[in-house]
Amino acid sequence: MHFIFDIDGTICFDGRSVSPAIQDALSGLERRGHSIGFASARPYRDILPLLEERFHDGLFVGANGAMTWHRRQLTDLTPLDEDTLAQLFALAERHAASCLVDLEWHYHYSGDPAHPFMKMVDPGRLARQVARAEVSRATKLLFTECEDAESLKQALEQRGDIRIHHHSDQQIMDITAGGVDKASALARHGIAADQMVCFGNDSNDLSMFAVARHAVLIGDHPQLRPHARERIIRDQHVERELIAAIQRLGERYAGMPH
Repeated sequence: MHFIFDIDGTICFDGRSVSPAIQDALSGLERRGHSIGFASARPYRDILPLLEERFHDGLFVGANGAMTWHRRQLTDLTPLDEDTLAQLFALAERHAASCLVDLEWHYHYSGDPAHPFMKMVDPGRLARQVARAEVSRATKLLFTECEDAESLKQALEQRGDIRIHHHSDQQIMDITAGGVDKASALARHGIAADQMVCFGNDSNDLSMFAVARHAVLIGDHPQLRPHARERIIRDQHVERELIAAIQRLGERYAGMPH
């Protein structure tokens, strides 16, 4: 089976690391013959530093499905159309919004460097911040601050050429090309839905939850709850219960094709 894990709020609870115990549980899945992968709103650049080197040859679906990195190579990319991106920049200026744009590896940022979200951007100091003139093949645009967020949201929702991914913090919106989601990226990589077990916690995991053979919800989310086969409460025991679920499902689906 393919075990696919969201990152933040699912296996990473501090924004900076995945615990050694959870990483050992992931390795246990591989020893049982399963394949593991990671699917996050983060670009793969920002997932790699959270995990030990033993996982770096694995599958990373980043930017909510806009990019796929496998065996240390970029294998799939769905960038924003150049005209669309120019119009999004114009919207940002009109609404006094700051934005972060992830490229294939580097990034562009127009806001306050002290914004809390920036603590999670390029934690391994692997990339560089580029000027707007250098932006090309943008995978994701994220609005971090805006003087009139509701007006900006309305303007974005009128567009048919983009996909809006809301964070739990509804003030932050990820924008990708239309049709981008995690499940579509996994399908393009050759992962069949009935051979997938997924773990997630937020609305950007909905595409996976809707099709996976088995979905595990960390915490609670009204959109994910109807699709979850089981739920792990987000409390002081969440890591212990998560590891137990990984081990139990690894044993249950051992020997299944992938």
